Amino acid sequence: MTSNKQEQLKTIIDICSKLIKITDEQKQILLEKYDKMSDIEIIKDLAKKVYTAVGANSPYYDYLLNVIRNYNPSICPHIDEMKTILNKMFYNQMDGNMSLEDNHRLVISSLTKFCSLFNKYGIDYYIVGALPCFLKTNQPLFRYHDDIDIMVNEEDIPKIAEIMNIAGYKFFDDRFPSKKRFEEIKKEKPPHTVLAQNPNNEFHLGFFCFKREQNNSITVREYSHRLDNDQVIVDVLERSSTPIGTALRYDDTPITYNGVKFKTSSIENIYKLKSYTKRPKDIIDMKKLEPYVDKTKLAMLSQYPNHNITVQNVEFQQQINKHSL
Repeated sequence: MTSNKQEQLKTIIDICSKLIKITDEQKQILLEKYDKMSDIEIIKDLAKKVYTAVGANSPYYDYLLNVIRNYNPSICPHIDEMKTILNKMFYNQMDGNMSLEDNHRLVISSLTKFCSLFNKYGIDYYIVGALPCFLKTNQPLFRYHDDIDIMVNEEDIPKIAEIMNIAGYKFFDDRFPSKKRFEEIKKEKPPHTVLAQNPNNEFHLGFFCFKREQNNSITVREYSHRLDNDQVIVDVLERSSTPIGTALRYDDTPITYNGVKFKTSSIENIYKLKSYTKRPKDIIDMKKLEPYVDKTKLAMLSQYPNHNITVQNVEFQQQINKHSL
């Protein structure tokens, strides 16, 4: 980065610091970070930080976006376009998807339909992510949801595959992929190892796997894959929890929505997870959920952390045997 660019960035950050609380140490970290980024990446990052810090309703919002745009106006969109991009980014409304109204109808109808089927066939599951937290606090849906996240007992995956096939969804179980599928996964980068895709649009059901222990606690199982001597090797990260830790993360008392009962993750657990990831939509979700967070339960989550262990070179038959014990 040229010295002129560095001076421009320093000026921009100094201007922002008059309206946003930024320490001298944070300024230096930003300058070092931006030294390794392209101009368009720098502009995107600065714009996201301004949106997060002051919000779209601030009287200083347009002014700060103009300051950022002046860093390189030849590649930066005009202010109105910047604001449109930021709104879509933070509310997860992606170009090419359905309207927000249609998305909410699809989410609610899918949630009702599949929870009813899961209950009918005795599936051990929890609806997780921010969606059930909004529903259990009686908040209207306000952003785009490209999927419904579901924690499911691995023993029930064959039943779920049947349900999805009958429903006309394309079902993927990539826990133990072939070499050909491994190469496809590397290119496609699907968002979930186990996934059911709506055939008519981008909406899908994303499944997280868990094992139900004898003491009723949950061990979350996350799969990863690597190639060794032309063979796909499967490793599993197991996140085990105590009964108390499980109770803090997942509510066993079901909620009723649209006449259907289902269990969900706790508001405190989702709030804590989003405080780590801090994607644009996560920051918005946190603000919506914050009034409903039980601060005592939130603090207790840190006292009952998961115990993580990686089990390497897991084979499909070992998996079957393990679940049959």
